Amino acid sequence: MAEKPEFSRPTAVRRIGAGGLAVTVEATPEECARIAVRLGLPEVTMFRCKYQLELGRRNVVSAHGALAARFKQTCVVTLEPFEDVLAGSFAVQFVPEEHFEESAEPDLDAVDEIPYEGDSVDLGEAAVEQFALDLEPYPHAPDAQLPEGLVIDEEEAEKRTQEEARANVINPFSALERLRRKDS
Repeated sequence: MAEKPEFSRPTAVRRIGAGGLAVTVEATPEECARIAVRLGLPEVTMFRCKYQLELGRRNVVSAHGALAARFKQTCVVTLEPFEDVLAGSFAVQFVPEEHFEESAEPDLDAVDEIPYEGDSVDLGEAAVEQFALDLEPYPHAPDAQLPEGLVIDEEEAEKRTQEEARANVINPFSALERLRRKDS
């Protein structure tokens, strides 16, 4: 059996009626701390997601979520933590495991599908997964400045690359030149 996620909010599929279901899930301070550890963040102080759920054919659940989080990240420039917020929306479909088909060629424009087993979907885990996808891979504090000379423009980078290539070119006659010098 799989380990229980840091933030689990199972919702029974049978609760979703013909008109859909609005659900808000919010992490406790303890769950926020576990989410921070899982995602390698210094701190998560608030984590909430509002869902609108619709039940479709074959018990496929369409979920539209509005995610909000307050957390700290480590700046890649200064290596100091800084406070950040994230607010965004997303859509996923929960598909019963017996109807889930993983495609060999993923469609990047399609709505993400999450397989579920049993009679409930985990809205908490889906929100954490979306949060992980939305995090900036190289976070930097708004006022962080790179040290002088570290940032170069495209033209300067090309010039340096060409100079390095010229320095590393092997002259086919250099071995002969070394032999000639030995003989002298």
